Amino acid sequence: FGGWKVWVSSFVSSSITSVRLSPAMRLFHGTLCAALAVTALCGKNSECIEDKDDGLCSTNLETHTFQPPNELIPADVRGVYWIDAGPDAPGYTNPWVDLNFLQPFPEGSRKEGKFWVMDRTPGYQSWEDVAETYPYVSHLTKMGSRSEVDPSDLTVTWSACTVTCGTKYEVWIPMPVSSPSQKVRPNEYIRQAKVFGITVSSWKGYRIIDENGEKTEFWDKLVEQVGERVLMLDDTE
Repeated sequence: FGGWKVWVSSFVSSSITSVRLSPAMRLFHGTLCAALAVTALCGKNSECIEDKDDGLCSTNLETHTFQPPNELIPADVRGVYWIDAGPDAPGYTNPWVDLNFLQPFPEGSRKEGKFWVMDRTPGYQSWEDVAETYPYVSHLTKMGSRSEVDPSDLTVTWSACTVTCGTKYEVWIPMPVSSPSQKVRPNEYIRQAKVFGITVSSWKGYRIIDENGEKTEFWDKLVEQVGERVLMLDDTE
């Protein structure tokens, strides 16, 4: 999961421009929603506490609502993961990556049996509030990358649609980076970053929400290490 696909940015275009409401319009929208409490008008309630740059906002890790368990995903890998990139890679730690957002590739496709999700999906993943996070997330949202997960071994690969995203000419460009996992004990993994098959880094991964939607023994460790405030993409953008 995580951030290693940014290393191959030269392989894809990043010329997409994000469209955001002006601060005045966002204030008007939020005030109107609060006053009227009309779900049909205001859409999904946001967990955002404070607006940040690049489409991000801060949210409370302890009160965040995760997706319900996705029964399409095998139980031994289903759940929510903390990707701990460590102190030497600021901006690349994901306090959560919610695999319950994954959806299967169509039957009969060459990727049948695997699952995917757009990396810029609000709520799918979060980041620490450090300076290095912002340029990375900005790049991620512009290039239109998706994570492709093999549930048999929890290996993640990536592809990107760049300027073709959402058009009738949509084309997915495979990226030469992969992230295999090695399970070392229940709910604990060693993950690697491989570029063109060469291992360039490794880090820890922990399942913090299990296949039944329950917190694991690593939840408290996560909160202790990253704190309660984390960044996520704003679901009202």
